[in-house]
Amino acid sequence: MSWKAPIGIATAYTLMVHLLNPSTSKAKVSRVEAKNQGAGTASQSNALMTLFVFLHNLSLAVYSMITFYNMVTVMHKLYNRGQSLHFAYCDTDQFLWNNALGYWGYLFYLSKFWEVIDTMIILMKGRRSSLLQTYHHAGAMITMWAGIRYQATPIWIFVVFNSFVHSVMYLYYALTSVGIHVPGKRYITTMQISQFLIGMSTAVSYLFMNNCLRTPGQTFAVLINVLYLLPLTYLFVDFARRTYGKRRAAALAAKKAN
Repeated sequence: MSWKAPIGIATAYTLMVHLLNPSTSKAKVSRVEAKNQGAGTASQSNALMTLFVFLHNLSLAVYSMITFYNMVTVMHKLYNRGQSLHFAYCDTDQFLWNNALGYWGYLFYLSKFWEVIDTMIILMKGRRSSLLQTYHHAGAMITMWAGIRYQATPIWIFVVFNSFVHSVMYLYYALTSVGIHVPGKRYITTMQISQFLIGMSTAVSYLFMNNCLRTPGQTFAVLINVLYLLPLTYLFVDFARRTYGKRRAAALAAKKAN
């Protein structure tokens, strides 16, 4: 839990992406982009690579489901103990921390290092990792560390919301990796943006409630998470605009041509 761990690994990860990222001209396009550009059928990954990608995504999906279930189960108990709403919301007696957040939150923090494999897969496929991808993973390591290191109650927001979205997202990618293409990717992006907006608003509320944040470290953890989410939300909105805006324009153009 030393600050050197997330800072060092996040820095090494960022440098790795910078050094290994192919240039825009040399990077391969994704399967969807190739189809939209009329580039024909993209070459298939070998069976071992497909299995690796499938297992990676499936394991993260299952792990996220387990985390979400355990967190929500204990939070339900927290709010049904007969205490005041303020008492439960601030986890005054650390019931949530001692029974779920301390354990599942720590595992969730460790999973942020595991998720770097997402970027490795992109690079192994010869595709370019975006600024969104790099900032997202590097920042998550540091912000989750702060929440767990200082035992900040509001870190439940990150753990609960993100584990729910990741349950859906990684299951989606597990299916697509083996050729099962279900619709709804744009809705996953919408879910991600929504969790950031709701999460930031909820986290900020802790800054204005008496006795919710008991130490300077807990206040720091909330602030660094909010500051991290502001540009991340912008990057996701920009990604959605560029990705789904182009598809909508291409679909309208094709409709007019017909």
